[in-house]
Amino acid sequence: MLDYRLIQSNRKTIQIHILPDKTVEVRAPKNVSEKRIHTFVCSKENWINNKINEKKIIAQIPVNHFYVPGETFYFRGKQYTLKTDVAYVKKSFVTISGNNLLIQTRLKNPETFQNVFMKWQRDEAKKVFAELFDECWNNFIKFYPNYEKPVLALRTMKSRWGSLTQNSNTQYSRMTLNTLLICSNNNCIKQVIYHELCHLVHPNHEKNFYETFEFFVSDWKDLKKELEDLFVCK
Repeated sequence: MLDYRLIQSNRKTIQIHILPDKTVEVRAPKNVSEKRIHTFVCSKENWINNKINEKKIIAQIPVNHFYVPGETFYFRGKQYTLKTDVAYVKKSFVTISGNNLLIQTRLKNPETFQNVFMKWQRDEAKKVFAELFDECWNNFIKFYPNYEKPVLALRTMKSRWGSLTQNSNTQYSRMTLNTLLICSNNNCIKQVIYHELCHLVHPNHEKNFYETFEFFVSDWKDLKKELEDLFVCK
């Protein structure tokens, strides 16, 4: 008999998800009986078993890396293996080639690799976040034209994806995004941006907030789960 975790909510269809740890998660409407859900899941048993066998356990990203060759890094939703070059270079830099993330430095030690990587990661995050922020903002103001665009800031955080600070003494608010979001894909990043933009309208996580949030990101729960599967936040 299949073991699965059942989550019932205000949705219209039954969906089966195979999580990174090979757990079977079934998401179903509240008004559907458990018997009917179980019948549906059983009808998909062959498909589920095939997906479980195909599924590779995805390593979660720690905030701290060792910066040694062979270590796994994520960038924009894809997994890469760290490689280093023994050749002498005048200027340190980071490149991506195939499934490898190559760090080239003059000094060949983890501390130097870390400094070069973190600067590159932040520089890439600045460019990507600014572009996605503009895209989200241009859509947001179509429906809420009376709000001022927040100032965008980046910071590496261990427990939050983003935050919005509104100061009554200044004209602008400030949106801070976790630099580590650059490890995830565009949709996950935009989900966080829209979350913070919705706080311009609804400061607290009340019903109206989630109604507005879901208007902009209908699958925000799935994207949030995807982020949680990708990162380890403490």
